[in-house]
Parts: sequence; structure tokens; C-alpha cells
Amino acid sequence: MVGGACTIYWRGECVVDLYGGWKDTARDRPWTEDTVTLVFSVSKGLSAAACAIAASRGYFAYDDPIGAIWPEFACHGKEVLSVGQVLSEQAGVAALDEKLTREKMADHALMADAVARQKPNWTPGEYAGNHPYSLGWLACELIHRCDPQGRHLDRFLAEEIATPLDADVWFGLPEDFDIDRIARIDGFSLPDMVLHKQNMSWALIAGMAMPWSLTFRALNNPFFASGPAALDRPEWWHIEQGAAGGMASARGLARVYNAFATGGAKFGITPDVMEQLQRGITPPRKGLQDQVLHCPVRYSHGFEKPFDGWRFARNEEAFGTFAVGGSLAYADPVDEVAYAFVTNEMGTYKWDDPREKDCRDAFYACIEERGA
Repeated sequence: MVGGACTIYWRGECVVDLYGGWKDTARDRPWTEDTVTLVFSVSKGLSAAACAIAASRGYFAYDDPIGAIWPEFACHGKEVLSVGQVLSEQAGVAALDEKLTREKMADHALMADAVARQKPNWTPGEYAGNHPYSLGWLACELIHRCDPQGRHLDRFLAEEIATPLDADVWFGLPEDFDIDRIARIDGFSLPDMVLHKQNMSWALIAGMAMPWSLTFRALNNPFFASGPAALDRPEWWHIEQGAAGGMASARGLARVYNAFATGGAKFGITPDVMEQLQRGITPPRKGLQDQVLHCPVRYSHGFEKPFDGWRFARNEEAFGTFAVGGSLAYADPVDEVAYAFVTNEMGTYKWDDPREKDCRDAFYACIEERGA
């Protein structure tokens, strides 16, 4: 591994705080305690946390019909969905017809319109599927429309989550950010997925090779076949992208999830919202098979949850997000665990990358030895 970090809270206390390796493949910049890196889809958990705060303040309810909040989105069959279903990636706006560029992706109004008028990739509510970029614009528009200050996701995250917790998490780095703190991503290509295949499905790998497939259209717009590391460029660091563009440290992510693992009081999370996050949303009508990733995934309110195919925590009440390349962050309010692992060397595992899983397994072995 080039570099990485793992931070774990248990019962409100930081019990693991590891970091090491290098910020780049040249191995001339050591990973330090304040290093941040691109965390890809782990970003979705930060967007979901922002939405949980908004829901707790009464800006919207997860059970509200989407049309009551966002009438323009309620078209092409999407009008049957609730806010919670939209955040749970059931809307089928994973692949957008809009050809994306950096300039377009930095224009929130344009992207909100593109997502709203998108014809769904599947019948809404029947399936769920990875919304690699669009989940960020969905969460942002919901908050923007309901927040009394009309804030977008980047400002909401900064003011309501990052600043109160002193947590290193951003959607769009400040222009004066010290770029020496950034660990650069060592990515992978399609041949790497084939030659070093781990637990990604062959259907996913095949989809990545077929430009007409839903998988390709969802995951490769705007970068075509450049690979996910293409997001790790200075021109992308400063724009808000709440599904794939978050910049964070393991410490920052763990602090955010610790607020949820200890009951949510720091964010004013209501008991009703916390109960919904722990229980999870009703699965899509036709099951958990992800229409983009070609494997079961249990999406819920912007997070993922444990299920029979992947139990990342000991309790089904846990919620968090994994990311391409090996990163993972989650909260388990039953065990009072907040966990975050980030790395800048992307592995080819779907999840349970051994570098990450070894840390997680060692932690659980320790608390089990203590009878917890």
C-alpha cells in the first residue's frame, strides 16, 4: 500500500488512530496526521449525514413524496418515489444523458435540472443501483430547496458538520488549502480489474468494457475510460461533488460517524430519524441486486447497510458507505463504533479489501476479548 489511515471510536472514545506510508507513488512525502485524500463514494455518507440533519430539523421527511419537495423531478415515473427512496438510489438516474464536464458539474442549477429531467434507467422503486455522481446532486437539491438559508451541500457540510466537530471533511476544498496535505491517488485501469480480479463480478468488469451498457454510462461519464483516479486533479478538488468528490481524513470521517454512533445528539438527530437510519428503508420491490454494479447492495437513506452478502459491522443497525479502491466509513450505534479507513492506493476489491478488513477484524477481535 502506498499510504493510508484508520481511525476508530468506541463508546465515544478514539481507540485506534493509525496512519502511515506515503502521499504519492514517488514515496517522498510521508503520510502525516493531517493528510487528506479523495474518498470517492465514501462522500455519499457525508451527504447522507447532512440529509439526516435536515430531516431532523423538519426541512423534509424521508417519507415525503419527492414531488412535494422537488416538483420538477417528479416526472417519467419518478413521481411515485419518496424522498427516502430517492436517497436510497432507487430513482434510476444513475447514468445521465447529459454529457458531463467539469464546468457543468460545478454548476449546481444545471446539474439539478439535468437530474430532474432524466428518464430513469429502470422502473423507479423496482431496483436500486449505484448513482456514482448523481446522488450528490440529489442530496444537494433537497437541502437547497428546504434549508431556510438556501445553502448548497458544500456550505451545509462545512457549517453544520465539519466546523462544529473540527472534522477534516470537505465538498470542495478552499482555494487557499495547503495542497501538500493531499495524498494523491494511485488508481487502476480496466486491465487491472481483469488481471488482478478479486471480488468484483465479471458482469461489472464486462460492463466497464461496453460503452452502451448502463454500468459504463453510469461510471464513465465524464471520464470515459480514464479510470476513477481522473477525479484526483487540482481542477476537481475545489468543486462540490457530494457523491464522489469528497476530500477527507480518516480522523475527520470517524468524528462525523462518532456523532451518530453515540446517538446523534451533537447534530440534533431526532429519535425518529435515528430509528429510520438504524432500521433501514424498505428494499426495492425486486430485491437488492444493484443494476450498475451487478451485485447485491443494501442502500438506505444515502448510506449502505449490512446484509447477508456483506456484514461490515456486527449489527444490522449500522450504516455507512464503501468506496471504489478500498475506503470504508460507518457508524454502529448498537456497539457505539465509528470506523474510517482511507487509502490512496486503489485496490480492485468491491469491498473487504484485506488492507482495510484486517484493521476492522483486529478491532472487533480486541473488543470481543474484552467481552463486549
